[in-house]
Amino acid sequence: MKNDFLLEIGCENLPSGYIDGAVKQMEKSFSERMKSERIPFDSLYVTGTPNRLVLHARGLSVRQETAEEIITGPPLSAGIGPDGAYTKAAIGFAGRQGVGIDALSRVETGKGEYLAVVRKTESVETKIILSGSVPDMITGLRFPKMMKWDDSDLRFARPIRWIMSFFGSEPFSFRVAGLKSSVATRLSPYSMRPAAVEGIEDYFSVLKKNRIIIDSEKRKAMVASLAGKAAAETGGRLVEDDSLCEMVANLVESPVVLTGSFDSSFLDLPRKVIVTALKSHQRYFSVEGSGGELKSDFIAFADGARRNRKEIIKGYERVLQARLADARFYFLEDTAFPIEKMAGKLDRIVWLEGLGSLRDKAERIRELALYLLSSLPSDERPLKEDIERAAMLAKADLASEMVKDGKEFTLLQGYIGREYARVSKEREAVSEAIYEHYFPKFSGDRLPSTATGLVLSIADKLDTLCGCFIMGLEPSGSQDPYALRRSAMSILRMMIEKKLNTEIREGVIRSLALFSDKGQDDRPSADGRTEEKVMDFFSQRFVTILRGEGYDPDLVSAVLDSPWKVPFAVSSMTARLQEMRISGSLSDFVLAMKRITNILPKDMRKKVDRESGVMAMEAISGGDEEKLGFSRSLFAEKAEGLFFEKALQCAEKLSALKEPESQPRSFEILAELVPSINDYFDAVLVNCEDKAIKDNRISFLHALHTLFGNFCYYSAIAGD
Repeated sequence: MKNDFLLEIGCENLPSGYIDGAVKQMEKSFSERMKSERIPFDSLYVTGTPNRLVLHARGLSVRQETAEEIITGPPLSAGIGPDGAYTKAAIGFAGRQGVGIDALSRVETGKGEYLAVVRKTESVETKIILSGSVPDMITGLRFPKMMKWDDSDLRFARPIRWIMSFFGSEPFSFRVAGLKSSVATRLSPYSMRPAAVEGIEDYFSVLKKNRIIIDSEKRKAMVASLAGKAAAETGGRLVEDDSLCEMVANLVESPVVLTGSFDSSFLDLPRKVIVTALKSHQRYFSVEGSGGELKSDFIAFADGARRNRKEIIKGYERVLQARLADARFYFLEDTAFPIEKMAGKLDRIVWLEGLGSLRDKAERIRELALYLLSSLPSDERPLKEDIERAAMLAKADLASEMVKDGKEFTLLQGYIGREYARVSKEREAVSEAIYEHYFPKFSGDRLPSTATGLVLSIADKLDTLCGCFIMGLEPSGSQDPYALRRSAMSILRMMIEKKLNTEIREGVIRSLALFSDKGQDDRPSADGRTEEKVMDFFSQRFVTILRGEGYDPDLVSAVLDSPWKVPFAVSSMTARLQEMRISGSLSDFVLAMKRITNILPKDMRKKVDRESGVMAMEAISGGDEEKLGFSRSLFAEKAEGLFFEKALQCAEKLSALKEPESQPRSFEILAELVPSINDYFDAVLVNCEDKAIKDNRISFLHALHTLFGNFCYYSAIAGD
């Protein structure tokens, strides 16, 4: 037998940002508890409004399912003797389980037939389970900020004013912190008059009759529709904003659209200043004309307003007028002087305690950006003076009245800087770079569209990342207050998608050195620990990116475990290995590479570092036996000399791969050696009795392992 279960938690206005989180917590808590208690249900619907959190479980079993626990004892062969009687092992097992010998059963397992005790757990009525689990679910809800409003110990986002609940057609009664559930709802948390509910279906009818929309997606769709129609009635169109629709939908449960206007003189302000003032401070929608220019109209919402709409609109307009007046004051104050003068205030603003001011950061960004400039194709490089100018002005708006206000306009940093630079008649490349150096701001966000903005963005993010690691502020667990994971992902994404010829380690080394050179890092750095920490951090983010593109985990690890340099080349090389696996050519290639590695002593099989890899390539391509530690004069088999000549030719070709875009060809070149490798091992006994020859062969193969390890750590590739 099944019943529906309904729960409504009535609150004073919940903050809009709290509702979705509470809904997810309730859904998870209820589902997990029912599963653990063996109570199946058909479906679960959880939703919320500013005034109520609602849970509706359909087809909830009225009793727990019975459970069967099987406790295995001795094997049947040890529990029953040849005469068919129970042995001491069986009797002892039954005694330990507190049952008679006749209660033992026979069960089939993967290891054969065993004696066992089968215990059945009796089921309990669902109502009894709910009477304990529902109060626990309510008191277990967590919010960013919680409050206490009575003598109970309950803490919640806002005061709970009523609780309504049904199990089937019957009221479901329980208490939470002195508040008893009932069979009545309220149309408003501020109304003491209850609205009687006769059952679960009637509850939804009562809300619908009173125009209360509890479904958040329906409210969001209604908000968007009403706002669009209202904007059209003004002769314009809505400035669409999905996040604002979500916010407004969680501010009202009975949306009523209102149209207001503001003084058209404010339209002289930059567009985003107006849109931000409307959205962030007031939750109003902006309206634009057919040409995309802003109009002095706005669209707002009230919760269930039926009367006095004109007075409500006047109130909305009055508050907005004051906020726009503040914005205009800030704008006029900031633009009374050139942006260069604003940048002069950066030396008074501390960036990170112990790492200098924003002025110091700007200087480091400038030097890093100039280094990155060389990684761009010569025909795409911006003017050096634009880079230097943009770097020194990039953080200027953080000293502005508009941004340092600390309220909603803080979100406009970069955008405000661009607008102020334009007012100051800076070059457009400089102005745009100031705006673009903050991009990408989140996963999937746009990349800088200009070369100046691109190198400035990478330099800024790399400086932040290295500075935080110097100060020991790297992310820990879920904590990442400086968004360093996002910064690392953004740097890698820009380098890959824009195909920058930049060695990531060189960038890290230069960034760390700038802190030391300018006296902002007095910690010992000779051991390179910070450098390795930052590189490991980049490697972890790189794994996330490459795995996200669908590459096999072992191939990603194999390439990243080599001394990788240029990110977009690493991405291309991983793609090439994936192609080889799909085509079926990877197996023979990797097997040949592993034959070389696997015959070496264990201490020689380690991953290749950059310095030794480069040395091996130069030495083999130049035939420098002394540097490599082996001698061709000790080659005793013809196959050794032939293999050496092939390896030398291979090293010469690999050395010629100067450009990062040509790096994936390294696997094609190395694959040409596969027949020679197999011929070598067919003809040569590496671990021969002659120690000198044996040591020479090991040294030769170790040199090849080091050369080949420049491009991939083949031992990490599985199944090939």
